[in-house]
Parts: sequence; C-alpha cells; structure tokens
Amino acid sequence: MCGIAGFVSAQPPSRDVLTRMTRLLAHRGPDAEGYYSDGPVSLGHRRLSVIDLAGSLQPMSTLDGQLTVVFNGEIYNYRQLRVELMGLGCQFQTNGDTEVLLHAYRMFGLRMLDRIEGMFAFALWDRGAARLFVARDPLGVKPLHYFWDGKTFVFASELKAVRAHPAVSAELDLDAIGLYIECQYIPTPKTVYRDIRKLGAAQALVVDLEKLQLWDYWKPDYSKKLELGEEEAIRLTDAELRRSVESMLVADVPLGCFLSGGIDSSLVSAIAVDLAQRPIDTFHLGFKGETPSNEHVEAAAVAKHIGSTHHVLLLEPQDLLSGFENWIDVFDEPFGDPAALPTMLLSQLARKHVTVVLTGEGADEIFAGYDNYQKRVAEERVSGVLGSSYSPLRYLVPFLPPALRKDRVIRPIGEPLTRRYATIPNIFDQALLPSLFTPHFLAANATTIVDYAEKAFVECNSAHYIEKIMHVDARLWLVDDLLTKVDRATMSTSLEARVPYLDRQFVDHCARLHPRWKRHGDVGKYLFKKIAERYLPRDMIHRRKQGFTLPLSEWFSGVLRKESEGALLGTFAKRGLIRPERLRTLLRQQRGGSRNRTGRLWTLLILEKWFQRYAPEYKLS
Repeated sequence: MCGIAGFVSAQPPSRDVLTRMTRLLAHRGPDAEGYYSDGPVSLGHRRLSVIDLAGSLQPMSTLDGQLTVVFNGEIYNYRQLRVELMGLGCQFQTNGDTEVLLHAYRMFGLRMLDRIEGMFAFALWDRGAARLFVARDPLGVKPLHYFWDGKTFVFASELKAVRAHPAVSAELDLDAIGLYIECQYIPTPKTVYRDIRKLGAAQALVVDLEKLQLWDYWKPDYSKKLELGEEEAIRLTDAELRRSVESMLVADVPLGCFLSGGIDSSLVSAIAVDLAQRPIDTFHLGFKGETPSNEHVEAAAVAKHIGSTHHVLLLEPQDLLSGFENWIDVFDEPFGDPAALPTMLLSQLARKHVTVVLTGEGADEIFAGYDNYQKRVAEERVSGVLGSSYSPLRYLVPFLPPALRKDRVIRPIGEPLTRRYATIPNIFDQALLPSLFTPHFLAANATTIVDYAEKAFVECNSAHYIEKIMHVDARLWLVDDLLTKVDRATMSTSLEARVPYLDRQFVDHCARLHPRWKRHGDVGKYLFKKIAERYLPRDMIHRRKQGFTLPLSEWFSGVLRKESEGALLGTFAKRGLIRPERLRTLLRQQRGGSRNRTGRLWTLLILEKWFQRYAPEYKLS
C-alpha cells in the first residue's frame, strides 16, 4: 500500500512542488520515497513495503525507459499474470506486483484492466505516446483524486496532495457541501473543492497535453442468472469466497483481521485461519461495561472458536474523542460517519502487531444484508401503484408539507421509479433543504443525492428492484463512505486494509446469483449465512446484529454540548449556509429531549470543524 502523486504540464513547476505533494502522503508509505521526471511528467511515490520488500521501489520503469508507473494497492493475481507474461517473452527484474503492471500494459495496452485483479490506483507514463494512463480498481477500494484545467493535470491519493500544486484552486464547491449535509459524505466525482474530482470506481482516464479521455471499464452484470439449487449455490459461492480470501493472504509482512464480532468479519477471519492453517491476529475495539453496542464478548467467542490470536482494546466511550482532533486532517474534506473514530483507534492497535488486515466491508451490499432492503421492496409495491402514471396522487405530493413529503412511503409516490431510492444514510432529506438552507446556499445547490442514486439505478441491468437498490448503495454509500472511512483510517497509521468481499470475480459471481439467495423472505444474506454455518456455530451467525454505535446523545448532552453550541451558533451560523433559527431549533430539540438530532448535529459540527481547519474566514455572501 502506498501514496502516489504527480502531474503533467507543458510548464511544470519546480521540483519542490512534487516533493511537497509526495511527502504529504508519508503516512501512506513510511518505508521509502521516490521521484521521476521526464519532460512534462513528474511522478512521486511513498512506499509501504508489503510484497518484495527489498525490491519493487517506485516509480518503476521498464529497462528501456519507455514506461514508468506509480502504484497504490495490491494486484492479487500478479503471480499468474507474471507466468503468462513471461510466456510472452517479458523479462522481470523484480518479484513484486508493480512490474507486472508495466509488462501487462506493454502486452495488452489499455485492455490490461480486464486482466488485473486487485485493489489499486495507478498512473502509468507512456513516454512514446506522451500520455499518462490512470485507473482505479473496479470496486473503489483505493482512492484517486485529480485536477484538470485543459493544460495541467494533477493527481494524488489524497486531496491534501492535489491541493499542494500551485495550479489548483481552493475555491469551494457549494453543491458538494450541500450533498455532504444530505448524507454525511461527498459522492464521487465531486470533492469539497470545485476544481478537484474523484476518479470513480472502475474508471480510467488517459491524459496528454491537449485532452483528457475518461471511461468506465467494468460493471457487474446482473442479467444472466445461474440456475442453481441451494447446495450447489452454497458450494460455488464458498469456493469463490475462499479463493478471494486466499489471494489476499499473500504478503511478506505480518497479516491479521479486524474482528467486530459480527458475521461479516467473523467469516473472513474464520476462512483466513482455515486457509493459513495457523493462528492469525484478530483485532477488536469495544466499550468497557455493558452497552447495547458492545460486541467484545461475541468477538472473543469467535476468536476462541477459530483459534486466532486475539487483541482487544476496550475504551470508555469518552476515550473515543481522543481521535476527534485528528479527524479533519485524516479525511481532508467534510466526512461525517461517526464510525471513523473507532476505526482510527482500531487501526492504531492493529498496526502495533501487523502491516495488513482483512476487513468485512461489502457483504451487506453484495448479499442484501440491510433490513432496509426488505422494507423498500415492500414499500415499492405500494408506491408502484399509488405513484403510477394514471394515479392522481403523484401530482399532489409536491404540495404536501415537507415533513410529509419526506415520508418513506409518500415521497416515492411523487417520483419516477429510478428516483425512489436515495441510498443511505439520510441525514437531511431533500424535502427539508429549502427550509434549512439560506436562499443563497440553496441557489448554489444544483443536485441532490437522488441524482447520483438515479444514475446508479439506471446503470444496473438487473431485472430485480432489490438488486438495483443494492447496486445504488454499492456505488455510493459503500465507496464514498464505508471504503473511504477504512482507507483513510487505516492508512493514517500506515496499515493496509484488504476487502475480500469486494474481489471483482467474487462480485461478478454474486451478481449472477438469483436474489432469493441474497434475501430469502425476511432473512437477509441468506446464502451468506449458509456458508458461514460451515465455519461458525449457528448461534454466532443467527444472533441479532448489534453493530458499534457511538454514544452521540450522551456526548451532545455532556462533553460536546458546550463545543457544539458554541461552534454552531457562533462561527457556523455566520457562514451563510444554514438558517440560524434552524440551528437553534436543532439544538433546542436535542437539549430538551423532544427529538434525537445527534446525527444532524454531528454532521454539521464536523463541517464547521472542517471550515475552522481549511477555510476559517469563509462566508457565503
């Protein structure tokens, strides 16, 4: 795992710019740094050594100097590709996966993306063609940000490094900030800065000094379902998952697993131990005492069952706030998922023992694990009738009060099918925004999260509504919240996180499974749980899911009360984004206990802390 940065420009700035950009990513790669410049292109790299520790320094070039790459991530099938490429006459100088990218490009060109399996973001300079080839992995596990103004192209693993280039403006994107307030993250391709973009999952681009071409190179195909009985579906899916986990156990450094106690991380940990045929390290963070969100007892039981070497960090709830001040520097732009705090602290614990961890993200989006899906499918049966083209009710919805328009059953009636699902989470519903935003801020907001959800809904070729909304979450919530949280939290401590449920071949296989194997009646992750029964006792699999919930209500009534009221009613209220009376109402409702407004207050507090760090003088005129 590494950090990459660079630029292409006819008039490149001084070498100090590249050095400064690259060193801002030192936490992503503490083991080495390297630089490459050739005419218009400059590439920088920070290395976290995981494979081929003594070799594979970057930037890496072919012997003839025609191709050079900087690469962040892991190519899990690099050994198989290496054998194939050697058969085609390629000669290797190293034993790692980076050099495979160079030879794969030479042999297959841009089509190499169809052959590499892994999590990655890379930039490859083709000297002969005078072009830079940039790509991000199919599921969006690894990040890539870029700037392009028609003359200069700048890229980096994190926003802070892109911002360090003098051509990049610090002008804010108010539309992006509005999207953040809706859902606690900023969806791809937007960032908080108007001129910087995120490269999307399964996207690639080619840029030279005259033009930039961007394209999508993969998406899961839901149209061709496998005709399988239950036992055959279990057997094949188990085999695919084992293959994925096995490919991610390849490392020349210590490796472990995050183990929350839930089924997703438990199954990954169980398979990893089974394949390794030895104890591996597992890591858990929980609260001291008995709380509804405390799963350390369950995690310990799983660790004992699979025989892992278990490490536990038990905290008082208020101890989590120790990482609060680092939050803004780690995430660069407003990011409000409270689970980032425990993930950052868990990463610090794990890094004391290992360099790589496997995690359980993605299982809910791939196997319909959220209860939300069952509810939405049931509600759609009603909305589909009441919101049909011949129903007069659909024309009445816009005239209802905002509190009614945001109701989960009523809102879809007034929308076409493609816009009825708006992904998760929903912090401030779009129906509330006109009464929440100031007139100037409202006028600056051109899109809502529904616009992004609609695009994902339309691109999914499944015939089943449930798979379409699962795909929406996989494209938005999963990539821009869950995976962003894991990447920034782990890399802040130089820890590499791998995600077995998001292996492209595994996702392709699951897309071909009929939805009945994903949600069977009221049972989510039906087939997934059947597979888990091969590795874990039934009581560990079928117990009620608890999750890890921060005590936000307790904080806003105690340790955060003074800070939140001072920040939101003080500097934030003067920025011209949110109507001051709405801020006072939210705080009064939370303080009086009439409404739980912790999610909304937390999201706004994080935004104000971001302003204080990066744009303290900002005020919308």
